[in-house]
This record gives sequence, C-alpha cells and structure tokens, in this order.
Amino acid sequence: MKAFVTGGTGFIGSHLVEALVDSDQYSEVRCLVRNKDKWLNGLNYQKITGDLNNFKALSNGLENADVLFHVAAIVKAPTKKEFTRANVEATENLVRLAQKKGVKNIVLLSSLAAAGPSNGSPKTETDPMEPVSMYGQSKKEMEHRVKQIATKSDSIKIIRPPAVYGPREDQIFSFFKSCSRGICPIIGDGNNPRVSMVYVSDLVDGIITAAGITDTGIHTYFISGEGTHSWNEIRSVTSKVLGKRTIPLKIKPKLVKKAASVIENISSLFGIYPVVNKEKANELTLEWTCSSQKAQNEIGYVPQTSLAEGISRTIHWYKIHNWL
Repeated sequence: MKAFVTGGTGFIGSHLVEALVDSDQYSEVRCLVRNKDKWLNGLNYQKITGDLNNFKALSNGLENADVLFHVAAIVKAPTKKEFTRANVEATENLVRLAQKKGVKNIVLLSSLAAAGPSNGSPKTETDPMEPVSMYGQSKKEMEHRVKQIATKSDSIKIIRPPAVYGPREDQIFSFFKSCSRGICPIIGDGNNPRVSMVYVSDLVDGIITAAGITDTGIHTYFISGEGTHSWNEIRSVTSKVLGKRTIPLKIKPKLVKKAASVIENISSLFGIYPVVNKEKANELTLEWTCSSQKAQNEIGYVPQTSLAEGISRTIHWYKIHNWL
C-alpha cells in the first residue's frame, strides 16, 4: 500500500513514518515536508515539498495513495482564527481533496482536548464533547466538519489521544527536565487531578491498526496507555529512573493560572506566544482521563508500554541526545 502523511516531521508524525517505512504492508510512504526533513532525515520516504495550503503538493501526495494519515496541526496560537485555519479549514480541504482523488481510507489525529476534561471517570466516545480551550474547540469543530462532508464510501478513523510522551517530545519534556534538577512541579495535591497518558509507540500502533479497518463510516477512538495516573505516581517513577530524589513542588491551581497570565503578558511584549499560557494553565488544573475500551473491542488495540518502561525509554533518549 501507499501512504501519504502530513505532519511527518513532528514528534508523533516522525514516529508514525518510521513505523510505516519499517512495515511490510506499505511499499511507499510519502510525507508532506514544509522545509527541513528534521527527524525524517535518512529514512526511505518520498518527500512532497509544501504545506497544507499548497494544493498541488497535496494532490501529488494523494495521487494513487491507499491511506491518508493526517497528523499535522497547531497546538498553540493566540487566536481562535489561527486554530480554525490550521486545524479545521486545512483538514476539510485535505479531506475533500482526498475524496476527489479517490482516497477512501483516512486516519485523522484529533485529541482528548476535543472531548474535554473528565470528571471522576474516564471519558468515552459516547460522552458529550466539552472542550475548554481554543485548541480543543478547533479539534471538536474539525471532527464535526469532517462528519458533515464524509461520503458513504469513506472510511474515516478519528484518533483521540490524551497526553503523548516519548523520545523527541518537547513539551512534557519540561517536567522531566525540572525533575532532573531535583524539583518536581505538581499541580494540586499529587493525587488529583489524575491524567491519562500514552507512550508514542503505542499511539502509533493504534493509528496504524485503525488504518487497517476499512469499514465505511466514521469511527472515533481514544487511544491511551494502561489505566490513569496520579502525579505522585509519575513523580515516583521518574525519580527512580533518574536515580535521584526529587522534591515535590505542589502548586495551587489558582497560582498556576496567575503565573501563566504573567508569562503570557510579558511574552506578548516580545511578540511571542508562550507554551505556558492562560489556556494551557486552565487545562493543567483539570482532570484529563479517557478509556481505550472501544478501541480494544473494535480494532484490537492493546497498549504495550507500561508507564515505568515508557518514562525509562523517554529519559534515556533525552540523556543520549543531551536534552538532560
């Protein structure tokens, strides 16, 4: 089979491309690349130069393709308009073009953020979607837009992961970096709020497995790791892997929001939109858990990586590449 991948130079996308290149099922892997190959350097793939606004490049990538993996998205932006343009409109245009090119097997990466925070029990696919950020709202709107334009012959799989960690990840990385210096920042009391996490290779397995399901219609799946976790548990595992004692720095949710507001205001003076912003702070104070039971029942997805193994692999990679 021939695959076309968007977002292949990013964290999740690069791991997906590696797995597709190594798979006997895919004879050709094409990737949309805006500038540099980044993590794809040295891999046996076909480079399609362009971005999501370049219809000629997208058309070339989709030509005679069997599967479209749409991973590209933006996760932070100062305005809803930017999120809508990148995550909603670009996805709609890509799906419409895929339909014109006869590509029926489509896998789209969404997010738990589209469903919104949980409240004592993990989110399932039947729960109402209640996003609390512009990013989450854009992913929810993307899902709705795709449902509106889907045809009866399309087989569209929407994948919603929770927090994704692993080698090359550069946002949750800040947590591990702080722990490596002996300080473990924890929002709340350490037991609540709880979180779902998924190691990147497990997410990739879920994405590729979903692509193997060609039943028509729209199929939505949460792809998560085993169970849910408290930050005390995550701290304990991280400290053990690092081989050092970490001091928990427990931060009240209100202080998180105030600090984010200050950081965002200062950054705006330099024309920068920071990773730690008011919207992100609001998300960090809530519970984010989901269940992969539907994916296990329908596509046979089973996470293979324990939290301890995943964190160990991640920190090992950070050390080898001098991130820690």
